[in-house]
Amino acid sequence: MNSSVVIPGEEACLALLKKYSTPDHIVRHCQMVWEVGQFIGKSLIQENYHLDIPLLMASCLLHDIGKFTCIVSGKKHHDIVGQEILIQEGLPYVGMIVAQHVVLGDPKDRPVAEEHVVFYADKRVMHDQIVSLESRFIYLNETYGKTPEASDRLSFMKQETIDIESAIFEILKFGPEEISDLNGTINHVTQFSKNENIHER
Repeated sequence: MNSSVVIPGEEACLALLKKYSTPDHIVRHCQMVWEVGQFIGKSLIQENYHLDIPLLMASCLLHDIGKFTCIVSGKKHHDIVGQEILIQEGLPYVGMIVAQHVVLGDPKDRPVAEEHVVFYADKRVMHDQIVSLESRFIYLNETYGKTPEASDRLSFMKQETIDIESAIFEILKFGPEEISDLNGTINHVTQFSKNENIHER
């Protein structure tokens, strides 16, 4: 990546989440997504697979920055809203990855990159707990699969996630079940707001 590209550190990411009124529980979700993403990313690097860890961190921590804006405004597609926010903040590279944390861009069969790790890590975290893909998609279907069209979209997303999981763990020397061992390793106490009744996706 061009050395002139600005990638925010952890404190700057948390400050941005606060700026956009991100509720505490969504912040905790983002932090746990980073825990999963960091574990996968560093494991890939140990296998001599190149990833940009600072870019991965910022993308994990900021992947839901558009969530509260969408909740308040009634807009859909918090991934795209998040990208728009990050472009405005001068972070287009992070925005490009955030835009793909719900639906990956094409081509689907490109080599594993930062956006795949963010996409997968997000699907392994329900609220602030690491869960299996099966549990995560049961929750997503119960919460968001209210119409046949929505259910079909979630089925497509599930298969896409399974494909990404296979691509990631084909490189690594352990299986996806080991991700669950990270539960309890995060102990952040960030408190921004009291909007605890708003669910993150």
